Amino acid sequence: MKKSVWDAGGGWLVGLAALLLYALTAAPGIVELFDDSLEFQLVAPTFAIAHPTGYPLYTLLGGLWSRVVFPFGNWAWRMNLFSALAGAGTIALLYLLGRRLTGGNPWGGLAAAAVFALSPVWWSQTTVAEVYALHNLFVVAILYTAISLGKQPSNRQVTLLCGLAGLSLTHHRTAVLLLPGLALYLLWTQPRLRRPQVRWLGWIGAFLLPLLLYLYIPLRAARGAVDLQGDYANTWAGFWRHVLASGYTGFFSANPLAVARTPADWLALAVSQFGWLFLGLAVIGLGAGVVRSARRAEWGLVWLTLAANLLFALNYRVADVEVFWLPVFLCLALGAGNGMGLLMSQLPPLRWSIDMREWRQWVVVLFLVIPLGFSSAIGHGPPVNRSDDWAAHNYALALASVDFPPNSRVVGLRGQTTALQFMQASAGMAPNAQAVPLDNPDERRAFVEQSVAAGLPVYLTQEVAGIEYAYSFSGEGVLVRVWPRGESQAGTPTHATELALADGQLQLTGYDLDVLDQPGDPALRVVLYWRPTVQLSQRLKLSLRLLSSSGEVLRAEDRYPLRQVAATLAWLPGEIVQDAYDLPRPPGSVELLVIVYDEATVAEVGRMSLPIPQNLP
Repeated sequence: MKKSVWDAGGGWLVGLAALLLYALTAAPGIVELFDDSLEFQLVAPTFAIAHPTGYPLYTLLGGLWSRVVFPFGNWAWRMNLFSALAGAGTIALLYLLGRRLTGGNPWGGLAAAAVFALSPVWWSQTTVAEVYALHNLFVVAILYTAISLGKQPSNRQVTLLCGLAGLSLTHHRTAVLLLPGLALYLLWTQPRLRRPQVRWLGWIGAFLLPLLLYLYIPLRAARGAVDLQGDYANTWAGFWRHVLASGYTGFFSANPLAVARTPADWLALAVSQFGWLFLGLAVIGLGAGVVRSARRAEWGLVWLTLAANLLFALNYRVADVEVFWLPVFLCLALGAGNGMGLLMSQLPPLRWSIDMREWRQWVVVLFLVIPLGFSSAIGHGPPVNRSDDWAAHNYALALASVDFPPNSRVVGLRGQTTALQFMQASAGMAPNAQAVPLDNPDERRAFVEQSVAAGLPVYLTQEVAGIEYAYSFSGEGVLVRVWPRGESQAGTPTHATELALADGQLQLTGYDLDVLDQPGDPALRVVLYWRPTVQLSQRLKLSLRLLSSSGEVLRAEDRYPLRQVAATLAWLPGEIVQDAYDLPRPPGSVELLVIVYDEATVAEVGRMSLPIPQNLP
């Protein structure tokens, strides 16, 4: 019998389609400052040490991918594409697994692959540098290898399965959730493997050998590599604490960042992934798999995988718990594929070659299958497209573009300082700056006091309570520099003015307007030069409005001067305060309207209109 294209290369076609989708919608650079993706975008290309459990396999593969196999574009984008590649491999294998579980039915494979591929939580993980795409590739690879063993598996097949299981544990510790179901499945379907035999030693070795990859952590630490948190101690106890992630066990009991969920919330999450119809098909398909299928054992393995991961996800108290549901969604997608296969088996046979004489086949597709797909979108989450998301990456660029004097210190939250470190390592920017991550406010304040006293240039990413009356400040791009009181230095404005506000208590002595050289949407940097004539008694705030030639407000933002580091109440009379803002610049904007108002009463104390020079790009 002649094989169709779906028999010969369906997995490759499905995987290629998924790769194109994920690559085209992947984030072009840094996409978040305060999650693990930025850490991986820096750790993997530098072959450093990731947070517990260390993720040695991901770090090594990501480093080789970003520095050797695909050395194009910025590091962050390269690592985002690594997730797209792992995600595409997952979808290709899921198609093959769905076909095998439904007796070779292409509908079963296509439905399982499509339903999971387009589910928002999964899609989102294939567009950023994260570990979950590769983890779920292992999940589907282990399931596929296990159910492909046959009644009399060869030594090579069992060795491969054991090796995959061991390798998966060098990537993500929740791979251990696969092991109980896998063991029960093998005991059920492979009685010959139960008997003690010499081959056990080879299988155990194949499982344990990949775990030696964890030696990457102490070996790299001995060569000077560090983890960004600075928590890893290169000792025997420190190694095991890191690998076993013993500091994370508290997430099973309490976590202030966790979001409380009800059963209705969990159901809504599942519906947002698949829609009601495909979720219903998943329930039908999973039930039919163990009730009426000749592949009851294989579907039992799917059920055990689903149950173990569901139990874990329901009890793991983290803010982004949705990503731990991905193996559950994968199993549900297999059920949806089986449900679709059962549905199509009740219809007239549909050939996979186009033959207009068989018009009834295409009537079935047009009037049943396509509406089914569209109707399933009811309640389905929106598509994921991060291809134009440059905001975080441009912040990192602006952070590293400050003209730092030698021995500068940049103090901020860990994600902000990691962005600076990323630009330093990947682009060689800001060589004079040292990132100082301090999440604790008291530690930030103490460091500022010590560093300024030592005469070091200090820059802040955000406010530090209790210092505004002790120092002077100036806005430097997206940072604020800390100066000894009364010793701040301001640049010379491009446009000089003498505009009085607040009944003459505050003057605008000049301003700068420049277009930022950044990817994505254009942005305008505005630098205002203030001079209080007396001690201000009002906490002032700014409304920045970009206007069109007709006076229409194209964009409006309210901002605090000096990024809330020092309120106007603390400004010294007579001292020039340099104050910088970065604003997205919509097309057609020709004028910047600056309104200064009292934060408490919202009463306006003055305004100014700053024309945007026409020679700006």
